[in-house]
Amino acid sequence: MSKRFIKQTTAAVLLTTSVLSFSTAALGATNSSVDQAVNKAKAELDKATTHYVYPSLEERLVPSNALYPALNSAKKTHQAARQAVVSSKLSTSEKEAKLKEIDALYSEKVSGGLVPYIDAYNYATKYLVPIMKEIEAAQARNDFAAVEKAYHKLSFQLKGRTAILYRFSGKAARDLLLEQYKKPADAKRDELMVPVTIYMSLIEIKDYLETGKKEEAKKEFKEVEALLNRLPNATTNSFVAALLVEVTKVKTALDEATATPQQKFDEKIATLVTALNATQFDNITASSGASNSLIVVVKKDVGIADFLSKGFYQTFVKELGLTKVNGFAPTSNEAVAFITSKVPVGVDSLEDVKGQTLTLPITVNVDGSELTVDFSILFQ
Repeated sequence: MSKRFIKQTTAAVLLTTSVLSFSTAALGATNSSVDQAVNKAKAELDKATTHYVYPSLEERLVPSNALYPALNSAKKTHQAARQAVVSSKLSTSEKEAKLKEIDALYSEKVSGGLVPYIDAYNYATKYLVPIMKEIEAAQARNDFAAVEKAYHKLSFQLKGRTAILYRFSGKAARDLLLEQYKKPADAKRDELMVPVTIYMSLIEIKDYLETGKKEEAKKEFKEVEALLNRLPNATTNSFVAALLVEVTKVKTALDEATATPQQKFDEKIATLVTALNATQFDNITASSGASNSLIVVVKKDVGIADFLSKGFYQTFVKELGLTKVNGFAPTSNEAVAFITSKVPVGVDSLEDVKGQTLTLPITVNVDGSELTVDFSILFQ
């Protein structure tokens, strides 16, 4: 064997040994760094939900801005571990197994825990809280239109968007978030449901009245009346008390718009009674009787002419809105002559007319329309 062959063989063996030694060492180092990256990721990901779960066990919600560092770190560590696995010299099946393991943990702890918790907290504080404050401010100033608007915004959120509050893991934190944000929102919606419905009906009634749809207005007000006993207690709720004032105003407007001429005349008679009792209290006491009648209780004996000329007849004409007496102007000679003719012969004073009834055919103005009735004055 030549020396040259021996040298070549020796060199080849040494080269092979060196290469094998280097490759084995390099492969060993790669596996170790991959395991370290994966283990680090598993440890950090496993703690992802604890950042909000543990505080919730002490009845404390962690603000979302306090969790972003943990979220960013978990994302970074997860990506680093994936990169280490993908770039390693592991077999395909080994890579798949390790990736599946850390991805599942990321999905459970981050995608199913930390991220949706942050989303839920942000939703509660950036949507529900502002609307609740808006409602509170509007109620404080009895701004019915603003309350209605905010109520609909809140209802929209509660109907379709609050599912986000249930999507993260950790029952204690979820229950605490619901207790602090959704439960008060639900209660406020329930509290305002009837008041807002009534307010909307009042607006509709006003629109009906403005367009002359009186029957529709009356029908809608019946709906309001059916809801009144479902309102919160007005004595402890100033907003409801203010709403009831609006209901009264609308009812008054509705009554005026839909009252018959006779009903409106009956109101004039009531006004006449009040005015007579205020001005003629020394001589008589007045009260309304049957339809189109006045009862006069004589308290002091006064001459008929004196009684009529000193306020009674003037008040009678003014408060009833008289336009005619027996077809003549109320203060005309013809009207005065007619009234005089109705007084029995020999009657000079109020004492003399006790038990008598004076009936006058009169015409009154009722909101621009003329109503003719036989009006009776009963003296007692």
